[in-house]
Order: sequence, then C-alpha cells, then structure tokens
Amino acid sequence: MTKFPRDRILDTYGLFARDYGGWVAVSGLIALLRELDVDAQAVRSAASRMKRSGLLVPERVDGKAGYALSADGREILEAGDRRIFGNGVRPSHDRWLLVLFSIPEPERSKRYLIRSQLARLGFAPGPAASWIAPASLADEARTMLRRHGLDGYVSFFEGDFRPHGDEPHIATEAWDFGVINKLYSEYLATQQPISEAWVAEPGSDRDAFVAHMNNISAWRPLPYADPGLPPSVTPSGWLADEARETFTKLHRQLRPAAHRFYLATLEAATRR
Repeated sequence: MTKFPRDRILDTYGLFARDYGGWVAVSGLIALLRELDVDAQAVRSAASRMKRSGLLVPERVDGKAGYALSADGREILEAGDRRIFGNGVRPSHDRWLLVLFSIPEPERSKRYLIRSQLARLGFAPGPAASWIAPASLADEARTMLRRHGLDGYVSFFEGDFRPHGDEPHIATEAWDFGVINKLYSEYLATQQPISEAWVAEPGSDRDAFVAHMNNISAWRPLPYADPGLPPSVTPSGWLADEARETFTKLHRQLRPAAHRFYLATLEAATRR
C-alpha cells in the first residue's frame, strides 16, 4: 500500500477532477486509488484529514457523498502546475534572489516556518543566514509567504553574483548537484522505458491511468529539488532537460487513455 494517500488524492484532483467540475464521489476516489494499492480506509482517512486542513470541501451530489476542492486547494494545485508543467526553459541569465528575514523573539516559531516553506520551494541556505534561489522564483516565494502571513518578516534582494578569482559560485555551495542529477537519472531509468514501450505498443486505459499517476508522482519532487538552476552553474552531463522532455512526452502519451479510465471508473462506482 502506498505511504502517501494524500498525494495520490491531490494528484487525482490535479490531473483529472479539475477538468470535470472538481467534485469526486468518495466511492469514485476509493475505486480509482484501489488501482494504485491504496485501500478504502486509507482513502477515507486521508480525505478526512484534507477536509480538516482546508484542502477539500465535503459535498453531496445526487445523494452521493464526495469532496470538492476548496479555494485553497485550487490555489495550491495551480501553484504546483506552474512548477511541474512549466516550460522547463532554464534561464540563460545568472540572476539570483536572496531572502533575509528578521523574527522577533516572541514569534521565533515563525523562523522554522519560513525556512521550511522556502526549502519546499527549492531555496537553499546561503551566506550570512540568507536563503538563495534563482530569481525566477520571486513571485512564487512572495505568494507562498503571503498565504502563510509571513511576508511582513521577509526582505528580497535580486541581482547578479560575480565570483572573485577562484572563488566558487554561490550555487555550488548551496545545492548538491550530484544528488539532484542522481534524482534525474533515477527518474529517467524508470520512466523513459515506459514512454518507449508505449510508442511500440500502447497499453490499456487502466494501464495508462496507473502509469500517468506514477509519472506525476515520480516527477513532482524534481522541479523543487532543482528550482531552475541555470546552465551557467550546472555541471556537464546535467540531465534536467532530458528528464523534463521525457516527463512531458509521457504525460501527453498517457493522458487521453488515463482520462477515459477515470471517467469510466467514476461512472461505474457511482452507479452502485
């Protein structure tokens, strides 16, 4: 059984439900996620927790219990879309965003919250207690901090970084390029053969649904581990472009059949 039913539920809404009104019957969620080895109790428990956290809203449609996305849930998925399905063009310029924050001692718990939220976006610790990321993350970071009521504690500085002499680039100290490139390599090792096999012989609609969900699950961490690091700092053999090309190709290959399975499964589940 998968360890992350919450993520599987969010992926179901993000990849499918938003295209069909945004509501899914509980019986439909259970039927869909059964194909991914998530049992019924795990689905019910995760959905209930997501309701309490404000991501889902309980609704009955035609007498069937189900959940719709909340406004916050939609906003979170839309923010994820921009990162996950972005054009993937790495910036040719070498512009960086430096974030500093000052928290009064009585509110020191917010220090951890700011650090954790910046880390989730792909920021890395920089010099002198700062946090650093490519400048392209500025709007996303401001939106995230505003959502959590933290924007008033943070200052943003944007500019170039020019190493002096043999001084290493700031990015080489902040990110572990070897670890990130290994993640790309592992993604390609699992998902590229699926794409190639699908070209040779497409599978069933059910196979497409499972592969589509697994593809998004495998890819999701990568645009956050690598927040658009520019070619000026990444080493030779960097696999970002190849991995994103594979993700995009497989997404397009699987999407039509996966949607057919989604609709057919919901219809069957809600007739019972």
